[in-house]
Amino acid sequence: MLAAALGTLLMPPLPLARAGGPDVYTIDHNFGRADLRDRYSYHVLKAALAASSAQYGPYALRTAPLAMERDRLLQEMLHGKRIGVSAQISSAEWEQKLIPIRIPVDKGLSGYRISLIDGRRQSFFSAVRTLAQLKRIPLGTGRQWSSTAVFQDDGFSVALGNSTAGLHSMLAADRFQHFPRSMEEAVYEQAAYVGAFPELALERSFVIYMPLPRYFFVAPDQPRLAERIEAGLRAMIADGSFDRIFHQFYDGLIAQVGLRKRRLFRLENRLLSPQTPLANRAYWYEPLENR
Repeated sequence: MLAAALGTLLMPPLPLARAGGPDVYTIDHNFGRADLRDRYSYHVLKAALAASSAQYGPYALRTAPLAMERDRLLQEMLHGKRIGVSAQISSAEWEQKLIPIRIPVDKGLSGYRISLIDGRRQSFFSAVRTLAQLKRIPLGTGRQWSSTAVFQDDGFSVALGNSTAGLHSMLAADRFQHFPRSMEEAVYEQAAYVGAFPELALERSFVIYMPLPRYFFVAPDQPRLAERIEAGLRAMIADGSFDRIFHQFYDGLIAQVGLRKRRLFRLENRLLSPQTPLANRAYWYEPLENR
């Protein structure tokens, strides 16, 4: 009895709920950008952290001071310990090296690609009727982007650039003929770059679709943050707030670009991880489901 009592006294105390100040999470600089994609991802992240507050406690966010290209950002999240979370289109490397939260942040909407073009070529693009025809038209894309590997794997004529600004300069110089972007990127960049290239326009007749999930990725040394974000997202899906935020942000944009009226070219994405939750219909938005 005495030994048991002493053993009880000597056992370390059970862990208590975190006390004191909030957990502080450092987010990728891109969350602070003005375009719709980043504002939406930031809104969803905050909602997920709030939805998990009862279990994980209060939180505070700070933004990394520097913008980084995708490869540098990955290395910083792996080794720099200065950035804890980013929202990115998935790739095998990111899923292997970081902690992916395999719930598509934007319900897969990033996979719907609208092209930026020289508007004087609209009639040329309107005449494109088959995927084989489209594949022969040179397109521009970034060396580090997940969509690039899909275009290459599917046999497109691809010109590579190092940055978004550089690719817009290449389009203006006629180095390629169209620049496929997610819907929010296309609208935002057309407005941002039309001053330097007055003929820059959204192509009006077609949309390219590839399964291309955007996930929250968390630094490998912050598993508690990953657990918290996933718990928050699942709670939001269960109570309907995830869908409400999605429609609040995106219904107007979907109508603005006439997504449902466009000719659809579907691509395979043979590079997706087997763990991609394609079968979970609650995770994906299907504006063109029957086409």
